[in-house]
Amino acid sequence: MSEAPDPASAHLGERSPQRERPRCPFCGSTETELFSLFGQQLLTAQYYCNRCHTPFEYIKGDDVLEDAQAKLSAPEE
Repeated sequence: MSEAPDPASAHLGERSPQRERPRCPFCGSTETELFSLFGQQLLTAQYYCNRCHTPFEYIKGDDVLEDAQAKLSAPEE
């Protein structure tokens, strides 16, 4: 029997290698980035598509927290 991964051992900022970025609903691209943790609804975050330059909302999950942590820890340009 395989053991389930321990959620307490997961670290924010470590992106799962198999997880894909949110897909743009307009052009289908995964060239997206977190724009805002808060959308028009409590359960959504705002992302921006770098390909078609369109903002869109995405339902929050652990992946949004990973994106937020990565954005906060990235050096400013």
